[in-house]
Amino acid sequence: MNIRQEPSGFTRLTTHSGVSMVVSTLGARIVELWVPDKKGELGNVVVGLPTPQHYADRANLYLGCTVGRVAGRIPGAHFTGGGLSFSLEPNEGPNQLHGGGTHSFDRLEWELVTFEHEDSVIAEFHYVSPVGEEEYPGELTVVSRYELTSDGVFTSTLSAETTSACPVNLTTHSYWNLSGVAGSTIHDHQLNADVAWHVETGEGQLPSGELTPAETELSLAAPGWDDTFILGEKDHTSTAAATLSHPGSGRKLEVFTTEPALQVYTAGYLPEETFDEVHVLTAFGGVCLEPQRINDNPLLPQFPSIVLQPGSTYSHVTKHVFTSI
Repeated sequence: MNIRQEPSGFTRLTTHSGVSMVVSTLGARIVELWVPDKKGELGNVVVGLPTPQHYADRANLYLGCTVGRVAGRIPGAHFTGGGLSFSLEPNEGPNQLHGGGTHSFDRLEWELVTFEHEDSVIAEFHYVSPVGEEEYPGELTVVSRYELTSDGVFTSTLSAETTSACPVNLTTHSYWNLSGVAGSTIHDHQLNADVAWHVETGEGQLPSGELTPAETELSLAAPGWDDTFILGEKDHTSTAAATLSHPGSGRKLEVFTTEPALQVYTAGYLPEETFDEVHVLTAFGGVCLEPQRINDNPLLPQFPSIVLQPGSTYSHVTKHVFTSI
């Protein structure tokens, strides 16, 4: 096991098998994740950038970050639900996206604590969001924890507690590309998910209130997805919610989660930029698989409120299992 600071300011955590992750305190994010292909050769399977400043300059891409307080879009930047009604800072037209545009979790510095176990390395990020940050009520104490085992299991654990009632819907926003080839697209990947319903959207990609049956095989060809799907089973902690595979490299990613919904984004809006041989941005260069909850919306009254109460703990666990096909 090895944990060291990189010249870039990032932290690299390496297991005894060579499987490793690079993390950043800016946004509690994954910068690189190195796992083997079918030949045992390590490759980076997430889209990232070379330095913290690169991330700060391109914050609206949400590359690899922890998203909060509320993932997704809040119509009119006004939250109503769970007995609450209050306005927020808009950052996408009249709406709020991914927690706001100034002090959302992806734009802030987190405290990092690292651990080594016999067979895994852990990066644990801590942040206390003060009352009124981005106009949200309550002081929210958040932990975003990444654990990577030597056999290629990457687990994200998100937890939060509040001093007063407030909405919480956290997720991680990695762009997956299993080829290990920087700058390649995900058009040659295959994605299957246990999805039952597609959340239809209208203007501004806001929910229309309609749910339509979803196909379990999701095409990664253009124009792609930026859509929310309701998972078919209530428990995806022992059966995969989604499976992403890349026949060329032989890598397969299975996603297990405690959450009821999955946002799928195929990165059609990524810009074209090359930084070095590992860090390259290109349209459709990765696919985001973001387990989360359905935000309170009067058009979707059938889903439970995301409002967290004092004395309760928000808990979200997603396990990413890498194997070969």
